[in-house]
Amino acid sequence: MSFLHLSLLAGLAAVAVPIMLHFFGQKQPQLIDFPALRFVRETSREQSSSWRLRHVLLLLLRVLLLAALAIALARPRVHSAVLGSVLGISALGLLATLASLIAVVGLVSRRPISVWGTAAGVAIGLWLLVGAWGVRTLATGPAVPSSDQSAPVAAALIVDNGPTMDYRAAGQSRLEEAQAMGEWILDQLPADSRVGVVAGAPIGSLGLDPSSAQTQLGLIIPRGQHVDLLTRIRTALDLVVANELERKEVYVLTDLMSSSWTAAQADLPDLLKEYSEEVLLQVIDLGKVTVTNWHLGDAEPDFKTVPVGGNVTIDVTVRRPADSKDETATVELLRQAIDPRLPVIRDGEQVTATAEVVDRRVVDFGGSDTVDVQLIARDLPEGTNNLTIRLDKSDPLSIDNSRFLSIPAYAQRPSLVVATDPGIAFILQAIIDPSRGGASGGSVSLAEQTQYVQLADVGLDKFALVCLYDPPALSPRAVQKLEEHVRGGGGLMLILGPQLESVAGLATNPLRKLLPGVLTGPALRNETERKAFLEPVAISHPVFGELGESPNDILWNLFPIYRNWTFESLDDGVQLLMEVSDGQGPALTSHSLGRGQILTLTTPLPEPEVRGRPLWNLLWANDDPVPAFGLLLGAFRTLSGTSQTGFDYQVGQAVQLENDPSHWPAQYTLYAPGRDVEQRVRADQGRLELGSFDQMGIYALRGQRTEPIVRGFSINVPAEDTQLERLSPQQLDELLGAGNYRLARNRDEVESSVGQARFGRELYPLLMALVATLFLAEQAMSNRFYKLKFTRARSV
Repeated sequence: MSFLHLSLLAGLAAVAVPIMLHFFGQKQPQLIDFPALRFVRETSREQSSSWRLRHVLLLLLRVLLLAALAIALARPRVHSAVLGSVLGISALGLLATLASLIAVVGLVSRRPISVWGTAAGVAIGLWLLVGAWGVRTLATGPAVPSSDQSAPVAAALIVDNGPTMDYRAAGQSRLEEAQAMGEWILDQLPADSRVGVVAGAPIGSLGLDPSSAQTQLGLIIPRGQHVDLLTRIRTALDLVVANELERKEVYVLTDLMSSSWTAAQADLPDLLKEYSEEVLLQVIDLGKVTVTNWHLGDAEPDFKTVPVGGNVTIDVTVRRPADSKDETATVELLRQAIDPRLPVIRDGEQVTATAEVVDRRVVDFGGSDTVDVQLIARDLPEGTNNLTIRLDKSDPLSIDNSRFLSIPAYAQRPSLVVATDPGIAFILQAIIDPSRGGASGGSVSLAEQTQYVQLADVGLDKFALVCLYDPPALSPRAVQKLEEHVRGGGGLMLILGPQLESVAGLATNPLRKLLPGVLTGPALRNETERKAFLEPVAISHPVFGELGESPNDILWNLFPIYRNWTFESLDDGVQLLMEVSDGQGPALTSHSLGRGQILTLTTPLPEPEVRGRPLWNLLWANDDPVPAFGLLLGAFRTLSGTSQTGFDYQVGQAVQLENDPSHWPAQYTLYAPGRDVEQRVRADQGRLELGSFDQMGIYALRGQRTEPIVRGFSINVPAEDTQLERLSPQQLDELLGAGNYRLARNRDEVESSVGQARFGRELYPLLMALVATLFLAEQAMSNRFYKLKFTRARSV
């Protein structure tokens, strides 16, 4: 306990006044013996003890009244955490006082010992309990904060600037409301306080004064990705604890949307409890329980790259508010024209190419709140096609009413399939170029074929990809041409099969230059056991991009492997993409050679059911060859440069673009959406490392070779980050620990909450109520006492 006006406790000396008046105001009467009064002497003796008791009780009330008034004016304060204990101790003290009075009255009134003795025992027990409870509270309870309201504060302001903070109501976004609240809080701090604003940028100390913190607070903009508030709270806690100032406070300005509270911090509640007496954690809820929001889900194109003139189909989910009466909505797909002269900055504004609507769908919800929509962009021209999906509904959170995609359309270079079996070659051609299926005639085929005996005489420069199916021993000249093709940036797919079994000296064969290691021979298994199958290893590799699902979700155990080639060891730099489940060798590997890439499959695929030799696997000869088809298609697209890597990224994701120096410029000008700033970027070792971006939209890259070139990529906000789902009080207790924080929703609640934590809970209202009670009791007893005295005097 502490006192706001400690000097006023000197007023306790006033309790001596009624005591002195009581003792010194009494006169000893002159004794005159009147015989006529001898009959009332006995009555006076009987009533004298009761008379003295009333005097003592009245004196006690006056003493307590003056003492309570003096203590109340001194403004005692206790820590909020021990207020319950103080009230409990006070209640027990009152009961102990009443029990003591009962015991005294019983003793003076000469009541039976069983009455006043029992009361005395209860009083003693209650006083012992009051003492023990008080000592324990003083010893273990938290100290009351400094009563100096001008003392500087070590304060950290955590601002939730996630996408949901862009929600607007009454002409103001939640972030603007948070900034206004933060400025008000900073206005309340003493000028010499030390402040830190935690809003995503690294911060090492509380290096700002309140005025500078207000300036920094106004610079915060919404992010396109959810923020990690729990990590920010931990950072802020470390900052204020490390500061030397006595008063330490952390403010969290948030709308309490669950997306910003997902990162696990298992030890945070214990840490907050450890510093709960030293640090105030004030959570300020700026969200609303009732919200409305139209919402577009993540856009899912069927292809992330297409050949020139190809089509792309995009799936997107439309969600309406649960309380909406609208049964329809319009979704549009816009394509931006490809103009290598744009964008440019003119008169301080960015000028971009025009966009036109290429597809439109009217969504009929039909009683449901979500509908899946398909949009199609047709006949895409060569270059990066920047697409925008737009929902025609306006609502308080507009950030999720648009989605962006960048779909490159390439003039695809042809691929070469080399196989002994024409039927296998036809299947592979159909996988590479489904529109022609390997047929000739009409336009130039994107998949050609040849025989191994002709391979050394074929010019490989025009091919993006060469696929060798079940290669036999190759001549040194053929291997040299393949090596030059890969080193120059081409792709090579090696599908090993039974023809290598007849090759002598595998370790010294020219084909060794292209393999990921030294071959040792095939692993053979009993076809009746079906125990070995493919197991993905590098599941994020683009070779798995055409499977339509995670490679781990496919039941590869349904497609047994009976034979596969094994290696003594894999060379340095070889990446294992898939392995055989029984550990006998890799199944699919990738390694670089020069500027090109080689994929090696150690069991033949496709492997149709044939006569004359055992099957090597059942990946193709089964009722569901789709996984095998997707694996081959992903491999071909990866090697031909049309893989499913795409140019679509999420906010906060690192942007990396392939930049073949033989095809693309080495330097670009980067244009962010809606910005009037140009940024120069350079490619390094065939890649553009652009970092991450917080703003959603379409970004453009302009460069120059023999003529202007424009490329682009898209940044989107993840759909799950704009879900308006509030954190429940129970969830907040689990994340921060019940009792470790304070929650407020407006300035009045913040002022009350912070005041209680900063200066403790004042007992002045309670003490003044006690003063009023004692005053009324004193008046009632004194009126009764003097009335009784006057009445007796008259009767005498």
